Amino acid sequence: MRDEGELIRRAVDGDMDAVNELIRLKREQVVRVAYQVTGDWEDAIDVSQGVFVRLWKRLHRYDPSRRFDTWLYRITVNAAIDYVRSRGRHLQPLPDEPADLPAHTATRPVGESALDLAALRKAFASLSARLAPKQRMAFVLREVEGLETAEVARIMNVAESTVRNHLLQARRVLRRGLEQEYPGLVPRGSSESGGGES
Repeated sequence: MRDEGELIRRAVDGDMDAVNELIRLKREQVVRVAYQVTGDWEDAIDVSQGVFVRLWKRLHRYDPSRRFDTWLYRITVNAAIDYVRSRGRHLQPLPDEPADLPAHTATRPVGESALDLAALRKAFASLSARLAPKQRMAFVLREVEGLETAEVARIMNVAESTVRNHLLQARRVLRRGLEQEYPGLVPRGSSESGGGES
């Protein structure tokens, strides 16, 4: 694979081969984030197509002094939320992850931990519709995608304290849902206030 920075520079300069390679490189990431917002595989594909059209049209606006992925996440998040709103819908529970959608983690747990992870994914898929759109995006970007709080703040164009507040609220909503509907997944002796994050 070519150097991503060089690929981005060539794409910005109008090299269509570089644009196409960049799209291939980022397609999984964009579809995964769009899916986390829309809760629908077909909608995520539609959103990702729109994102790549926007990417192609706006690539000249990209500031190379900033992280490309942060810029792309912002475009994807905004496009997915706009897509859901334009259809007059609310965020939906996430269905079970389609087999076609690659998992984010490189290693898969085995045995009992795999069952726990599968149960947690199923619970999140069900409970995620209870989150406000910004809570859901903060949670997905921070806890599912594994981004740092500062980067989530840049993507969402808000202060880090706002991201932390969205995360706090999201965790409370999800914890209440877990306690009510999935009590077996709530760790014993865990407290809502426990555990800081960066």
